[in-house]
This record gives sequence, C-alpha cells and structure tokens, in this order.
Amino acid sequence: MEIENICNAIRKWNTLTELYKMGNKVSEQEILNALNQGTHFSVTGKEINEWKSHLEHEENKAIHAYAGIDEGQLKFFLIDSKSDTDADFSHILVKKFTRGSVDPLQRYFSETLEVPSIDWESAINRNFRWNMFGSTWLEMNRKKPFFRLISIPFSDYEKLGLEEDQSCICFLGLTTLLKGGSNLSDYHIEFITVKHLEVNEMSKQAEDFSTPRPPFSISGLQNFQLLIKSDGHI
Repeated sequence: MEIENICNAIRKWNTLTELYKMGNKVSEQEILNALNQGTHFSVTGKEINEWKSHLEHEENKAIHAYAGIDEGQLKFFLIDSKSDTDADFSHILVKKFTRGSVDPLQRYFSETLEVPSIDWESAINRNFRWNMFGSTWLEMNRKKPFFRLISIPFSDYEKLGLEEDQSCICFLGLTTLLKGGSNLSDYHIEFITVKHLEVNEMSKQAEDFSTPRPPFSISGLQNFQLLIKSDGHI
C-alpha cells in the first residue's frame, strides 16, 4: 500500500474512536465489528529477521502495530521502532486481521528459547477475557484514551527463534498489572504472540508485554512518526 493510503486508514480508525468517545452509537458498533472481523495476524521468520537488521544498534527495540480501516477492513500496519522514529516509511508491513485457519501441519520446536513471558494458560485466559468481555471493556473505557497502536517488544518475536519460512501468530487479549479484584476498566488491550497454534498440541510458550498507545507517557509521541504523519502534522 502507498503511504498515503496507510495514513488514510489510520486516520479512519482515529475518527471512529473519537466519535465513539463522544457517544456515537454507530461508531461504537463499527469498532466492535472491526475488532471482531478477525482473530489474529501472522508474522514470518523472514519479516522478523528484516526487523532485526533495522534494530541492530537500538536499545529499546519494538514493533509498532498501528490500527487502521482500509476498505471497511481492520488492518494493522507494522513498522519497527527505529524506522518509525526516523520517519522511514519504506518498511511497513500490512497485516489483515483475519479468521483464516492456522496451518495445523506447522510444528516449531526450539531448545534454546528463553523463559517465556507468560505461560500458555495465561495467554488463553487473556484471549478468552477479550472475547467474552471485549464489548463491556470498550464501554467502560469510553472516556479513556483509545488505542491507536500497540507497541510490541521486539523480543516477543526474537525469542521464538523462527526459521525464515516459519511463522507465528499475534492475537488480542486483555490484561492488567494490578493484582487481584481488579475492575475490568483497569485492563488494557494487548497483542500476545505464540509460536504455533494447534487443536491437540498448543504452544506452551507465549510472549507478551505489548502496550497500547495512547497514552505516550513512557515513550514520547516523537517516536511514532507514522501517527504524526497520519494526523497530517508533517
């Protein structure tokens, strides 16, 4: 996709969320419809290696997954944090949020993985929480900043040790850093990355710690040049 089309898609998502925060019921339903269009997107080992080359000398390595609406379909536009900060938009991957089945024949094994960020049971619980309570969470967070992108630590991908022709999947979840008895409004949306997904032998390892933006308190807005460009400021 051309960069202007990508920016238009990101802008459409922002328009929907701004109308939603103002109480527009039509936009609320459109957001729900968009988020329910799919369950995941895939990333290949080859794409991860390309990100690795861009981020080689960076300290805080991340992948920025921007939400956008293109021709009525929810898509995520992925760019490494170095390219985003430098306003180098030649390395954007376009990922459809899809319900397409994951190839059950793919089996990935690694004996050198680091300790996973979360176990498989936790990953499933977070995804189940999103599927069951996503619409309620949406309503309870109407007045809070609505996510425009999700920042995913590059280590979530790098730890998987994929070959170039292998792939992983990223799916949504709800999580909170607060312990026990938290209100649903305290949860935030996230992407969880797993190495493979099968009915009878699911991955026991998942990577997490993705962060929705806004807010930009931890990482300044200047590091998200694609967002600035989509808003028409440059």
